[in-house]
Amino acid sequence: MESGTYIPFGDITDGQQYYDALVQQTGCSNSTDTLTCLREVPFEQLMIAVNASPSIMSFQSIILAWVPRADGIFMPDSFQRALIDGKVADVPLITGDVDDEGTIFSLAALNISTDEDFRKYTHTIFFPQASPENIDTLARLYPEDPALGSPFDTGFEGAFTPQFKRTSAFIGDLIFQGPRRFFSQLLSEKQNVWSFIFKRNKLASPFGTQHGADLGVVYQPGDLTDNVVNFINHLDPNGRRVDQNEITWPRYTKSSPRLLSFVDGSKPQVIITDTFRSEAIAFLTNLTLEHPLASK
Repeated sequence: MESGTYIPFGDITDGQQYYDALVQQTGCSNSTDTLTCLREVPFEQLMIAVNASPSIMSFQSIILAWVPRADGIFMPDSFQRALIDGKVADVPLITGDVDDEGTIFSLAALNISTDEDFRKYTHTIFFPQASPENIDTLARLYPEDPALGSPFDTGFEGAFTPQFKRTSAFIGDLIFQGPRRFFSQLLSEKQNVWSFIFKRNKLASPFGTQHGADLGVVYQPGDLTDNVVNFINHLDPNGRRVDQNEITWPRYTKSSPRLLSFVDGSKPQVIITDTFRSEAIAFLTNLTLEHPLASK
């Protein structure tokens, strides 16, 4: 599973506004059965309406319209609740992220330029039910200092606005790193889990090691390819390798949360501990358990 795991959305009622907008834009508002009406709308007209829905390049970023939401029937509960209750297929798995997952998803929020803007953005778009104290804590854990933001470990590089790297760090942890860590911690207690983080080519792009930057080492000849082939055949990413310099990839466990990190330098792979930004990521995870994303 690349670029994290689940996205912590709530139940189907949170998507009602998008359904209502779709009904209106397709001319089905006066129908006594709007779902039947939508099914009869010409494809071209329906596509125009769907394409008018918020996208990743809209101000609300990754808070998308058409995402899996719990309905109590087909999807009985949220992804997080299913994890906590152990309602997940018992199979070995690999999951990972790139280091700067949030940068490209923050481009539409370049008008956020002050601390007040950041607080308002996180409150109104992501956590409308959160308390002012929650937002104060969030703002403290994701400070204004660009040197602490994403792209990480690049100083002031990529600071398009005073708040861009702060927003990017927040979105990357909320949507990608936090869910990956929570998912890995829970599932590793009952099944084999391996996790990675990709940090290469930091300065090749103003967005750092951005979303999708790891695809080349998976789907083209690269140093993750051997691991994937081994995993497909043996349910273990370790085994025979073309490059004997590759290191053994340890299993992820809650007591020893180790990541295979792909980095630049003479040692292209290193093992690190998955504890970076631990307080901030734990806070976001707990906040989404209490207030799923964009829940009204």
